[in-house]
Amino acid sequence: MRIWWYIASQYLKSILSILLFSLSIYFILTYMEESQHYFDGRTISAKIKFYYYLWQVPTITIQLMPFAVLIGGIVTNWLLAKHGEISALRAAGMSMLRISIPLVSVGLLFTAGQFILNEFIQPVSTTNFLRVRNIEIEGSKKNDYVFTESKWLKSKGTILYFQRYDESKQELYDVEFFKSESSNIRQIVHAKSAYFDENIGNWVLRSAIVNNFDSHYQLNKIDVKSYYVTNIDFAPPKVLKDTSDSNQLSYWQLKKVIDDAQEAGANVSDRIIDLYLKISAPFANILFVFLTIPFALKKERQEEKYIGIVICIVTALVYWFGNLVLKSFAIKGSLNPLLAAWIMNILVLCLSFMLIRKLDKGQ
Repeated sequence: MRIWWYIASQYLKSILSILLFSLSIYFILTYMEESQHYFDGRTISAKIKFYYYLWQVPTITIQLMPFAVLIGGIVTNWLLAKHGEISALRAAGMSMLRISIPLVSVGLLFTAGQFILNEFIQPVSTTNFLRVRNIEIEGSKKNDYVFTESKWLKSKGTILYFQRYDESKQELYDVEFFKSESSNIRQIVHAKSAYFDENIGNWVLRSAIVNNFDSHYQLNKIDVKSYYVTNIDFAPPKVLKDTSDSNQLSYWQLKKVIDDAQEAGANVSDRIIDLYLKISAPFANILFVFLTIPFALKKERQEEKYIGIVICIVTALVYWFGNLVLKSFAIKGSLNPLLAAWIMNILVLCLSFMLIRKLDKGQ
């Protein structure tokens, strides 16, 4: 147990040191850049600047954590091997599996930690960061309201399309409403604007021109109505989202946003991939631990050990860039979002498995 705690504590100290160092370098460089370009010309107090960076810490920590786990694993195992501690443990009869248990345990700890940050800390910190940036620094009167990318809503047998939404009035403009029966268009309604009637729970079109079609798709009647009640019953909060960043939402909040948007007929591919990444991304911590174990414990020439370290780092970079590329494909609809969120995890797991098998065979 004492050996287990010794290895785990060494690994934990390495990760925290690397993470703290990385955060320090990031914020120093960011501050130097933003002092010249972003803050320049604005009268901003030191307190506002402090909170501006403070609320970014959880998000940046989440981004850097897997790489700190990777580099920390390399450093810890290299130091243990350099001081002969790995050789001594193996000579004492300890298997590679037992030596690796403390490392894996710390990796699981950081995996769980990232889940907690994602679910409970990051939503609050991101919201506060956007408030400080948009209101305190940039002077916006309120946080931007961003609406789902689609400009159409649908219900049973009907589709409502609009060009513009006025958030202050909660009204739609340049509206077209399509009504069909048995896949046949029966009405096309054009209106200058529409509003949501809270009393009846439906969208109502103003100054509507109603084009009626017969069963042969022929226009047989045109009506002009001051008000036209649709069957679209999605209230503005379901159409429009008061957040532009999935990081402001926990997993379950984001899932509800997606469900509401899909019910309204909106395209939320970007939200769906963000939802799956909330689950898949934290597993990078434990996967990177598996990746470092074979290279750290192999008895090989020094230059081969350095090659192994380079392979670990290159794999981590490929993992990061690969996720960005796969996410873009998923947003465009070229790749299933669930698959896009897990492909890189699966590839790293397969690579780690092959390297560990190779070590087991003594190759």
